Amino acid sequence: MLYGSKTKIFLLMCVFLISVFGILLSNWLTTSQTAFATINLLQPAPTQPLGYYDYFGKLLSPQEAARVVANKGFNSNDPISYQRVGAVKITQKLIAQGENIFFNRKIGDTLGFQGVFGFGQGLNTISDEIGVAIASLQGQPTTNLKITLQKNLTLGSRTFPKGTVVNTGLKVPARQSAALGLKANGEITCLLCHATLSNNKIIPGTSNGELAIPLLIALAPNTAAGFARLNFNPLDPQYKGNGKTIIDSKGNKVELPDPKKLEDAFDDAVLDVPFGNFESSPDGIRDSTKIPSIFAFKNHPYGASGEAAVGPFAGLSALNNGVHSSEVNLFAAAQISADTLGIDPEVYIGTLLQNAADPSLRLPKGVIVKPSEWLRKIVPNPIQAELEDQIPAPGTGTYPNLRPSLFTYNGLVFSPNTGNPEDIASGTFLFANNAMSAFQNSLVPPANQTSENWQALTNNSVKRGAKVFQKANCATCHIPPFFTDNKIHPIDQIRTNPARAQSRLGLNKLLVAPKLYTFNTPVPIPANAEVLDVPTQGISDTPTTLPKGVLPKGGYKTSTLRGLYVNAPYLHDGGVAVRAGSLKVDSNGSFTVVDKTGLGLSGTLSLSIPADPASSLRALVDRDLRAKVIKANKANPGLVRSNLDGTGHYFYVDRQSGFNSHQQTDLINFLLALDDNPGSF
Repeated sequence: MLYGSKTKIFLLMCVFLISVFGILLSNWLTTSQTAFATINLLQPAPTQPLGYYDYFGKLLSPQEAARVVANKGFNSNDPISYQRVGAVKITQKLIAQGENIFFNRKIGDTLGFQGVFGFGQGLNTISDEIGVAIASLQGQPTTNLKITLQKNLTLGSRTFPKGTVVNTGLKVPARQSAALGLKANGEITCLLCHATLSNNKIIPGTSNGELAIPLLIALAPNTAAGFARLNFNPLDPQYKGNGKTIIDSKGNKVELPDPKKLEDAFDDAVLDVPFGNFESSPDGIRDSTKIPSIFAFKNHPYGASGEAAVGPFAGLSALNNGVHSSEVNLFAAAQISADTLGIDPEVYIGTLLQNAADPSLRLPKGVIVKPSEWLRKIVPNPIQAELEDQIPAPGTGTYPNLRPSLFTYNGLVFSPNTGNPEDIASGTFLFANNAMSAFQNSLVPPANQTSENWQALTNNSVKRGAKVFQKANCATCHIPPFFTDNKIHPIDQIRTNPARAQSRLGLNKLLVAPKLYTFNTPVPIPANAEVLDVPTQGISDTPTTLPKGVLPKGGYKTSTLRGLYVNAPYLHDGGVAVRAGSLKVDSNGSFTVVDKTGLGLSGTLSLSIPADPASSLRALVDRDLRAKVIKANKANPGLVRSNLDGTGHYFYVDRQSGFNSHQQTDLINFLLALDDNPGSF
């Protein structure tokens, strides 16, 4: 009897402690990060808890989610009720589904990405070289597949001679015949840009900063179909020549640009961009930027300017939606091209089609047509063509006259049809985007197991650096444990190159209120589908204005500092770059530049050479070194045209700001230690 009583008491204590732990965890995960500013900076950050619910960016315990459901008048014992209010349960199954989509699901519609742009055709021009290079590995892995050109390769005004060795940045696992994220048919997955290899293990979430994106894009036969991604006006007189004559939306005859002139000029512009950089927004601005790491949990809002800020997972699902829709859907941007680019929609579509990679899609010879009408003749059903796996969001209108919202900047939502067992992204409305968000939120920076980090931890340099971080007031914006304040700061405050900050400004007067279908809604969408209003309170002043901080002149989000050692170079434009071996650091922490050719993007990624994390961080925090990096960037005309310079964020930790060389080195070691568990090796 006595033993039974003790057992009962013990069980009651366990239940009590579990309840208390649940309350503490909930409070910890939902409290403002400001409260963490005084904690041990080297503690691991909290991770996404299983069994909790995402409710438009709020992390709710099961009890809290049940109350939300009940307050909406639904049955909290019915799982469908949670989907009807917009709550997403975070489960291991959902994370696994998101991982599968992330690893294996193609990005982009076949019509635009392959048929018009011709990414696969372009890749095919170097397929022999890729095959030979992989075979020569003899089953060994590589993080940078080097190919040797078997023939001369001309792109724009540049010719790469036969025999040229090209770093592709492609990752090839051991005993594999294909690179990560790259399929033989030219389709790509998220792994292409957001994964690396370490000891032959795939590390998702890291930035593939070595990837030869400019080369892979310029290889496409109709690269100029992406003209809206850069500041190209197809009707500029310099491109006049043998272009087709079309009828624009006002009934006027208009001569399109000469296909070859535009293609050559655009290829040259693309090749201006350093490796590891991409350009995805059809805003008419040269605002390419580096591939980011995606350790996403509590790192909202998303995107360089924080433009993905509303919807499930605090905007992460909106970002995923953009990757699979607005960033690669060439045709959808035509809907608002007159308002955002000053280009007639028919001129926009005609420019895409007249040099389409697939000859059957090209505008007809000897006949003057309206391009949008020609498009519908050759591909009558847009749902099976440019809208593959994409549907209009509620309240945005009817394609091809959709309006953008804070959730979708082209009015479309990536949501493949429900009930297709052959498609891993198939599910109810928004399933794929939410699954990828849950997966990305489960990722943490990989352990920094370099000898330099071991030494810095062993000699307490990392701990001293944490104190420097606090003393220099870095934690004012980079608040631990996630090292961000989750805010968008105006461009006048950050003072970095404004191109990326201004990317979405042209949409502000076009926005409609963001709405989504309930998450139990099947696709295709039934006529009686329920609709959810996406909350925008605290994010934007109204549901139809851009997020706070972006207006009036543009802004940048506070980037997380976690995982810096796998995410060089630095700043929103990735312009703070220094090549390994360019600096000599003595035992006192003082440094000298021993190779000035290694400074800036012109000495690193523009030459397909990685930026060194420690040296690049030193350039970030030392004003004299930064000035040299900026000078090197601005001496490169291609970088200037691409708005990549490394300016701004003038918060230094150097002698002029009262810190000695030892302290600067300690700070750098601290920043490089911010991995999954910063205080241990």
